[in-house]
Amino acid sequence: CAVDTPAGVLRVVNVHLRPPLELSGGALLSSARTTASVRLGEARSLMRACPDADLVAGDFNEADGSAALATLAAAGFGDALAEWVPRRKETHLWPLARGLTLRKRLDHVAYRTARLACVGCGVLSGFEEGASDHQPVLARLVGR
Repeated sequence: CAVDTPAGVLRVVNVHLRPPLELSGGALLSSARTTASVRLGEARSLMRACPDADLVAGDFNEADGSAALATLAAAGFGDALAEWVPRRKETHLWPLARGLTLRKRLDHVAYRTARLACVGCGVLSGFEEGASDHQPVLARLVGR
């Protein structure tokens, strides 16, 4: 989608890459690893289909530095979350049995560094109850 901004028209893509689930819908301890190649393929396809994208944001279902995010980095994208938010701050919370919670960094804001600079990024807390298992990631971008 094209968005008119003070920095000019930006081409924005929202993503939800393959969740780390088996085809049956179940999740195993190995599911994130065995489905990573699918997400890598999706990222490569995205770059072929949208070579002029300026901003790619959403649920990558991938941690910082993953192969899918490396594909975007190779195409000239920065990752606002990885650059600004301490690694201990997660974007995804999934309650498990016995009061345990799975915490991961799966959501990212990738921006084309030739066109944009990120001047801040954070993860908003307080949306866990009755909303999503993902926390909003808010990045402040300015034109170059």
